Amino acid sequence: MITEINNKIDNLVNHNGAAANVLLEAKSIYGEGFCQVLSRSKNGIDVLVQTEEEEDSQEISFKLVDGDVICLIDNKPSAWNAAAIAALLQAQEEMKLPGITAEGKAYTRQGMIKRVLAERKEKAAKTLYKIKFANNIFGEHELINEKGTRYFVLLRDFTNETGYINNPDWQTNKLGTSKHIMYAFDRLKNDNKLYNKLSKTFPYVEIYTDPLNDYNITWFYPHNIPARAERLIKKYFGDKKYIPTEQGKDFLQFIQAAAVIPEIVIRAEVEEKVKQAWDNETLKQQKQTAVLDFNLLKVPLFPYQQQGVNFATFKQGCIIADEMGLGKTIQAIGAAVMKKKIFGFRRTLIVCPASLKEQWKKEIEKFSYEEAVIVDGLPKERNTIYRKSQAYFLIINYETVLRDLHAINKMEPDFIILDEAQKIKNFTTITAHNIKQLNKKHALVITGTPIENRISDLYSIVQFVDQKFLAPLWEFSYQHCFFDEKNRNKITGYYNLQNLYERLKPILLRREKKTVIKELPTITQINVPINLHEEQQSLHAGFAKTIASILRKKFITPYDQQKLMLTLLNMRMVCDSTFLVDKETHISPKLVELKEILVEKMDLQNNPGKIIIFSEWVVMLQLIGKMLHELGIGFAMLSGKVQVRNRGKLVKKFETDPDCKIFLSSEAGGVGLNLQVADTIINFELPWNPAKKNQRLGRIDRLGQRSKKLTVISFISRNSIEGKIAEGLGLKQNLFDGVLSENNRLDVVDFSASGRAQFLEELELAMSEMLVPQPMEDSLTEEIPQQIIEEDITTIITEEEPEEVPVILINNEAETAVPSQMLQMEQVMQHGMNFLSGLYQMATGKTMAPEDQKINIDQETGEVVMRFKMKW
Repeated sequence: MITEINNKIDNLVNHNGAAANVLLEAKSIYGEGFCQVLSRSKNGIDVLVQTEEEEDSQEISFKLVDGDVICLIDNKPSAWNAAAIAALLQAQEEMKLPGITAEGKAYTRQGMIKRVLAERKEKAAKTLYKIKFANNIFGEHELINEKGTRYFVLLRDFTNETGYINNPDWQTNKLGTSKHIMYAFDRLKNDNKLYNKLSKTFPYVEIYTDPLNDYNITWFYPHNIPARAERLIKKYFGDKKYIPTEQGKDFLQFIQAAAVIPEIVIRAEVEEKVKQAWDNETLKQQKQTAVLDFNLLKVPLFPYQQQGVNFATFKQGCIIADEMGLGKTIQAIGAAVMKKKIFGFRRTLIVCPASLKEQWKKEIEKFSYEEAVIVDGLPKERNTIYRKSQAYFLIINYETVLRDLHAINKMEPDFIILDEAQKIKNFTTITAHNIKQLNKKHALVITGTPIENRISDLYSIVQFVDQKFLAPLWEFSYQHCFFDEKNRNKITGYYNLQNLYERLKPILLRREKKTVIKELPTITQINVPINLHEEQQSLHAGFAKTIASILRKKFITPYDQQKLMLTLLNMRMVCDSTFLVDKETHISPKLVELKEILVEKMDLQNNPGKIIIFSEWVVMLQLIGKMLHELGIGFAMLSGKVQVRNRGKLVKKFETDPDCKIFLSSEAGGVGLNLQVADTIINFELPWNPAKKNQRLGRIDRLGQRSKKLTVISFISRNSIEGKIAEGLGLKQNLFDGVLSENNRLDVVDFSASGRAQFLEELELAMSEMLVPQPMEDSLTEEIPQQIIEEDITTIITEEEPEEVPVILINNEAETAVPSQMLQMEQVMQHGMNFLSGLYQMATGKTMAPEDQKINIDQETGEVVMRFKMKW
């Protein structure tokens, strides 16, 4: 647009497009500095022209229409008068600065202030406030809003209509006014009788934090200052009206001396500012002298984690926003432990999603020597915990804050850790409002995604850490946001982000894996707990009942055995998606979580990466592939349906095509498959045998692997068969270690009676536990999202090749048996063979020929061997 503006000025000035007297006046207005740019965009610019006479102010806009610059005054097409030409000259000067690079309007500071004042003015005119004026026009007038909240309002400056009100907005808006103050001014201006009646003498010397001067401590008194007050003002302020922020702690002596002078009134915000200055000084001194004792933790920390603990320990409020998998949890726990040691803190409160409370308790007990208690139960029980618990860590979920805000604040927690702070990313929600009402000395937010969709997400999260750090929102907006030219509340883009990054450095720490790669273990393990949907829970419980009824039988027939294994398969499949078991519905919290990880946590649509996702079920891989296609993320998929000769092509595409970021795989690849470029493995579900999990790692050729560090993410459905698998169910019984996989290469399987009995005993116990109703977390207003909890990443997995699957897994060296016992054993083994044959058919759709099944019993030694062949 700068070219078009230059052409227009050239036409007006050099080619007699405007009269000489008009040009002279225009240059005078421009030269006197009466023009102020309000906003600018690719196709337009708004300028305020305001001479010494306030009523002469005009808002002039310039728009591009068919390559020509059109002038609008108060949104109406206008001729090129002196004010318009002056504004055009100002626009030319402004457009020489770095230009707009995105669609939308960028406001200047003055332009945004004009906008927000107009918005507040409009709201003030529509309010239903009640106000009781004091006898003095400068007195403290009582105002009651629509909700019945009482404030007192002081009207300080009748020319600029600024004043004071004891509400949070005034303390952060940097305007010196609010809709409440505007309402009071309007009432007085519209009631001359009341205005003339009130006294006009300012009642006291006011000491306040000035919103128009970065909230520096300021004094105000429009008359001759009383002698005692004047001496004190001179001593501490000198000839200035304000005290610089860096001198704030020295003002404590002024507060103490003024306490006996009734002519001086000090606002509460002043004492808070002085207290803050002293706290900052204390933290600074402690950081210089204190030494962090990492022996207070049970596990060693990596250097970057120690840096994170040090960063959080000596700050009143901060954010650790490390990339997923770098151990934010242990850093938060470490900071809490250090604060207890250094500052004598008595209580740390952890606020997290309900699904993570148990995990937090386990992590605290795993990493520290402190006690952790989950606050639950009825209100009376929760209040008792707040008042009487001796535990250093108390753990609650977000919804609990809505119910217990008063009780929590009465408890006075020293340190609050906010986990997965996306819950407060929208500052307009009830949850966000209540969380920010929590009283605390220090605060820490841990989140891998401080910005999910909008830059205001970050603004809201920072508000919890420090209400004033990025405030007010209007200032933050004009510094970083483009606004739609037609819909002024719609944000079309962002700019000046590097400046924001630098601004946040004092309170935000973020590390990516690539920056700390040398410190990381060879393989980082992350377990992601997933809550089952109600429909999944119902199906899962039905399968559990079926299994329990089978296990209660005295004699389990081959049919029962096949039904048992089929039902176990269904239990596992329903944890992935209901579609795998009913082919009608598709409910999959895991898929929702996978999308969250790929899009939000890893930003895979914009960043490079190579990820392998394993699932035992081809249908689930297809469902994942459908989601990836919708997201525009390239992938390759390998299953048993892919011919062997074509598998190498899939691998090559994954390795060489930068757009092919994900490799979906069943167990079809075999040991010979090398995926050397992958840096992340995601187990959509856990296999029965943990060795299978390690075999998946073996798919990556460790010798030729390009990424020397791996992250292994495993989804585990809570209160499910998957949880029991993770805890070790069935690991002692080889029958269930691999038979369920359609690509198993086992030739001989252990079917010892003792092993089978032990597994069935464990299984029966597991089913009984899962049939006990699980307490549901209630929610007052919002659904609890699935989130990630990071396990201890200090565990280093030994780089070993996966164990070879043995040809014979049993060599039963029993004592010599009598013939009748041999016959009984042979019958038992035949039942087992029938059972395995059924499993084979269920998993592959193929039948096992009789000649491929053999049972050998050595009559002399009692050795029993069962053999069968699997054909693929």
